[in-house]
Amino acid sequence: MKKYIYLAIGLVLLVLIGALTVQGYELRRVKYERDRLQGNQNALLSDVKFYQTKAGLSAASVEQLELTCRELKTHFVEKCQEVKDLNVKVERLQSMANTGTHTSVDVHTEIKDSIVYQIRDNVVYVDTLKRFEWRDPPWVEVVGTIDGRKVDVNVCSVDTLVQVVHRVPKRFLFFKFGTKAIRQEVVSKNPHTKIIYTQYIKLR
Repeated sequence: MKKYIYLAIGLVLLVLIGALTVQGYELRRVKYERDRLQGNQNALLSDVKFYQTKAGLSAASVEQLELTCRELKTHFVEKCQEVKDLNVKVERLQSMANTGTHTSVDVHTEIKDSIVYQIRDNVVYVDTLKRFEWRDPPWVEVVGTIDGRKVDVNVCSVDTLVQVVHRVPKRFLFFKFGTKAIRQEVVSKNPHTKIIYTQYIKLR
């Protein structure tokens, strides 16, 4: 008789342990989802922070959005289409970032005469064109010619965007612990470029 009592008690304990395990998992899941939604709300309500680095370069900082695949497909249809255009499935995304920049250059240079040789019908013709150029290597190059009322200009601009994703710890007095938010910092290496928009999305 005792054998069956012990067996029954053991089964009850197993059921209780199983129930507590499932409940603990569900509580962790709910807490994670609550923290995720709270973090997304903070990210959406906070503005992008624009600043300059110590080197005087344009930079921007933004909090991470953590979305499910369904949320991304529902609220960011255009971005999902951009991903598909790259022949990548949205379901396989880990993260994506978007950064908008504006490059503005004030060019002050002199116009010089340039001799041009042209061959037409086996005859060499010599012509003089007005030419101008301006360079700030390796970032911007402007070259142009003026032929009467016709102006041809070629502008070449090179830029490098440096992206850093980092953890922002919580603070209590002088102590740092845990994770308050995930932020993305973006820096443009071109001194003529200004960052005007940035966003960082992580898929879970």
